[in-house]
Amino acid sequence: MTRHALLIGLLVLMSQAALSAARAAPLAPDDDQAATGQDIVIRDASIQILRPKRRIAAGYFTIENRGKSVHLLAGVSSTACHNLFAHHTEQESTSDTATLFAHLALPAETTLVFPPGGYHLICTGYDDSLHPGQQITITFHFMGGATRNVPFTVQPPANTEETTP
Repeated sequence: MTRHALLIGLLVLMSQAALSAARAAPLAPDDDQAATGQDIVIRDASIQILRPKRRIAAGYFTIENRGKSVHLLAGVSSTACHNLFAHHTEQESTSDTATLFAHLALPAETTLVFPPGGYHLICTGYDDSLHPGQQITITFHFMGGATRNVPFTVQPPANTEETTP
């Protein structure tokens, strides 16, 4: 197991524990989650068409928590994608890996990278707005109600052959 995969696996476990704690004691609007808008930065966002005939694309990004509190990502959505979920290139996809972005803890003062070859987003059944050079918006939903709309630049397939996620 690579160091990167181990780190993400550890974060998944931390996320599940943090989500369980959050469900046991719901957050009030004035809790630390209110600072999500100022603390979270999402950058280097792109989405690459992988299988044009099957309308599958992969989204890559970096998310940074610049704050002093843990923030909880509660989900991701996009009107451009029929389904949007997590995937890892080198691991079997399960319901647990697919819902990674529905319960991910973002530790204080931490940067997480979701690159090709690791955990990333999969967009299936995308609409006609997904063309190379265009942008689609993916919305990140955080515990406590904050959202962040992030433009993802659409990249063409790596080659003319259909690639795998």
